[in-house]
Amino acid sequence: MAFKNILVGVDGSDSSKKALKKAVELAKILGAKLNIVAVVKPIELAAIDYIPPEDIEQYEMEQIEKVKPCLKEAADFARENGIEPAVKILEGEPAEELMDYADENNCDLIVVGYRGKGGFKKLLLGSTAGNLVKYANQSVLVVK
Repeated sequence: MAFKNILVGVDGSDSSKKALKKAVELAKILGAKLNIVAVVKPIELAAIDYIPPEDIEQYEMEQIEKVKPCLKEAADFARENGIEPAVKILEGEPAEELMDYADENNCDLIVVGYRGKGGFKKLLLGSTAGNLVKYANQSVLVVK
């Protein structure tokens, strides 16, 4: 099966940079479309009693601004390698957002790093990669 529409999730971690490199390589070899997506996690409301709405909005804007350079670097890398990517920032839980994006945009392969920027090491796979492997409708390539 030749993949025609590849989605790669990036977060600036070394692992996601390796995933990007592999996704660009595959897109180039297969002549596939490349989608580069970064997901900003929402503020953890369960851990906090009350946060004014303007503080939540400020937090979300700051998180989006933090991820923009990572996304630009990823898109520039793809372009340097002859691939014009679609680029998107999403907000929510990373695995869910990547799966929804893949479904909505007819992606047939999701490429992610084995471990992202999340705090503590997971047992086998990072929570995002593990959830994608378990629940995605598409093939998932976890790059180590």
